[in-house]
Amino acid sequence: MEKTSSLEKDVRHCLQGQLAPFPALLYCFATIDFLGALFSGRADKKAPTTQQSIDYMTSFMNYTFENADILVNLFRHKLVHLAQPDPVIQHNSEKLTWRYHHDDKRFHLRKVQLPQKSTIATTTIQSIYVTHEFNISITDFVRDIMDSVNRPNGYLDSLEKTPHLQDRFEMAIAQIYST
Repeated sequence: MEKTSSLEKDVRHCLQGQLAPFPALLYCFATIDFLGALFSGRADKKAPTTQQSIDYMTSFMNYTFENADILVNLFRHKLVHLAQPDPVIQHNSEKLTWRYHHDDKRFHLRKVQLPQKSTIATTTIQSIYVTHEFNISITDFVRDIMDSVNRPNGYLDSLEKTPHLQDRFEMAIAQIYST
């Protein structure tokens, strides 16, 4: 699939020389949004892209709902709309900060509890307390996306075997390329 080849090449470029991790992550989420649209059959302007991305990650990337939800809320929305993630998000009863790694599987999708009263920033007005740090390895994120498409029982394999996925694919492609 051309999209995954481009993803791998472009992210590798972002992580070499002058590092550009946010464009690399943004491209990962754009690819997941695209795959989520194909999987759901919705590429129209009112498509629920956040839910489609979560559904794709949980269905084909084997991510837990919690990890998919954190990824979308921590990185995707803010990268797409504001070019950088918030330093902290509220997730259930936790206050999460984040850290990215270029290529370190040990930390990929690992949520680490921080010592009590950990702060990420202090001003004269207020301190920002966090309870957990969520980690992502960009290279492993790319591998997970590519594997979700290409592995046995991955998206392409399922698409080939499943008529309702073929119908959804055709609907999404028609919406993407409609004039």
